[in-house]
Amino acid sequence: MPQSTMDAETRQDGAAGLTMSAVLRFWLPLAASWLLMLTETPIVNAFVARMTEPKLQLAAFGVALSLAYAVESPVISLLTVGNALARDRASFRLLRRFVLGLAALLTAIMLLLNSTPLFDLVVLRLMGVPAEVAGLVRPVLWALTLWPAAIAYRRFHQGVMIRYGYTRQVSYGTVLRLFLSVGVAVGGLIWGRLDGATVGGLALGVAVIAEAIFVHLLSRPAVRNVQGIPPAAGEPPLTWRALFQFYSSLALTSIVSLSTAPLLNFGLARSPYPVESLAAWPVVNGQLLIVRSFGFSLQEVVVALLDGPAAIKTLRRFGTMLSVGALALLSVVAFTPLAPWWQQQIAGLDKELTAFAIPALQLGVLLPVLTVFQSWLRGLIVIGKATGAIAQATAINLAVLVTVLLAGASGGWMPGASLAAVALTVSQLVESAWLWRGARPVKRRIGSQALQKT
Repeated sequence: MPQSTMDAETRQDGAAGLTMSAVLRFWLPLAASWLLMLTETPIVNAFVARMTEPKLQLAAFGVALSLAYAVESPVISLLTVGNALARDRASFRLLRRFVLGLAALLTAIMLLLNSTPLFDLVVLRLMGVPAEVAGLVRPVLWALTLWPAAIAYRRFHQGVMIRYGYTRQVSYGTVLRLFLSVGVAVGGLIWGRLDGATVGGLALGVAVIAEAIFVHLLSRPAVRNVQGIPPAAGEPPLTWRALFQFYSSLALTSIVSLSTAPLLNFGLARSPYPVESLAAWPVVNGQLLIVRSFGFSLQEVVVALLDGPAAIKTLRRFGTMLSVGALALLSVVAFTPLAPWWQQQIAGLDKELTAFAIPALQLGVLLPVLTVFQSWLRGLIVIGKATGAIAQATAINLAVLVTVLLAGASGGWMPGASLAAVALTVSQLVESAWLWRGARPVKRRIGSQALQKT
């Protein structure tokens, strides 16, 4: 498998070891990619908020998107699958059959969810979405019918591209997707004949399908490369059993993680001011994700650059600076007079929804710090090859999230948007504690190596 192209200066600078500037150079493109991806939904939300009936439309868009995320969750790990397992012609063809089958299955689930009584069961009874919001959800789901399949195809081929050195081209599709989603949203706003939530669904759906087609074209050189590699002599071929063993643990973690979106909507719908909370929370969560994006990319930095005990102090210092910067940025938006201006002029919320959004954003102010900390710990755990701790921490996070949501909703502690921020923060704190526990053996091993070298 080709190694990532990283010059000596990125890993170390003479006798000084890994430098802060080297870490920054490695982190910046990864952070930019995350930022582009996570900016898309807040931008579309801002357009939806400027159309008719913004409160109901934002609520419906958020509910539909949470369901699409849940159905999509099994495909998130396909990037890793393509990167790790597409080693020759036979393995690529088996993986492609698996991906196409999975895409067809998830498309069928989307169709069943939207065109059978399953919709009422999930949206009205299980999630408890108010009827006036639920009626607007179905058109958005239709617009997102091919969303999971397109993402499955795109992530698999991006994984193959990364494996064979076409890393720069991966980000091109993200840029195209962002431009297209904004273009469709602008067109819908100007035309004015569709509901805002439906326009939002079309913007995301059209953009992700176009991105999948574009990535298909970009991946041709990588696909030709792998198609030209015969099975290695003496190496066992990839089998369906081996694929499922590799894929299942990764998919389980993604499924559990992305299940938080519909669960949060479940809590929002049962809390005080459900419609206002369902409308405000997607906007607040999008803003939180933008700031948290700086930390999401740290995990890959740790995995790539922590190649010796001398690097751990530099990476820890970089993570500390990253968390302080993210906390400061979010605090300015949440706690200063900039807060109402941002929510109304940039996010497009009216005064009523702004009153729900600002407290929720303030209660979620620690989330960027926790994201950096978790990425640091996950990186250590991956290096230590003890990834079971990550799945355990994710499951514990989900259990705590549900507990806080149920307790808060039944007790009427606070409006739903604020409750969602509190539940998310508490669950992330507990997950961080479990990850810290799982990372301790790796840290001790690195420490002992440092003592031996001293």
